[in-house]
Amino acid sequence: MSNKSVLERLLVEIDGYETNRNDRDAFAKRVAESIEALEGVPYSVNQEGRDWQYKIETEGYFDEEGFESEIDEVIPKLKEWVNVLIHTNS
Repeated sequence: MSNKSVLERLLVEIDGYETNRNDRDAFAKRVAESIEALEGVPYSVNQEGRDWQYKIETEGYFDEEGFESEIDEVIPKLKEWVNVLIHTNS
């Protein structure tokens, strides 16, 4: 599967999560795994994927516990980052 296909599938997953916010931990793991599945990308991209995983998990915990969460900002920024990756790897 091409990098573009992996990233486009990830965008679909992000949209699904943004809509219903089900199974945050599994979603965060899929984000990291999708980025790690990319071929020929710098290690820094993999590191950024892990950073996104951490942000999703952390903000989700804040949201669940009733603390101020930035999850509504994290998801659009994640989508923007994935779109940049798509254009960079096309």
